[in-house]
Amino acid sequence: MTEEQVTKALLRYLTDNDWHIVCFDFPQSGTGRVLHPDNADGEKNKNSIIPDIVAVKDNVALFFENKDRFYLPDYKKVNELIMGKQYINATKNLLSDYRIENIYYGIGLPTEKHKEKSQKYSYLVNFVVGVNQDKQIEVLYNPQKIFFG
Repeated sequence: MTEEQVTKALLRYLTDNDWHIVCFDFPQSGTGRVLHPDNADGEKNKNSIIPDIVAVKDNVALFFENKDRFYLPDYKKVNELIMGKQYINATKNLLSDYRIENIYYGIGLPTEKHKEKSQKYSYLVNFVVGVNQDKQIEVLYNPQKIFFG
């Protein structure tokens, strides 16, 4: 399963469950929203990030980093978003049309790729959502009890 297939399945699931898609990005498409760090030093895209999906429902925002496989550097990158403060202004600007009280950052990937390899690193992110072979969504890690449905 490709990263694009994971993203499409998650987009379908989120919209079917009344999430508003703020923005999304397919691999190499350039369709997403670039978030620049608050301390940008003049280099146009240095340290910038492009979330694969940003979705909003009620007062909750979800930021997804999607992959076609387990990739530890992405778990670490998402953890930097959770722990760091370098994208506060960019995030506020992106979500300025919404009344957001909670923002959660997580990973979307094929279910079978997650269960064995990344279970021990799930603690680095707020959630992990899997897409199985039938394009069905499985919430694999959700300690904050985020309501995805």
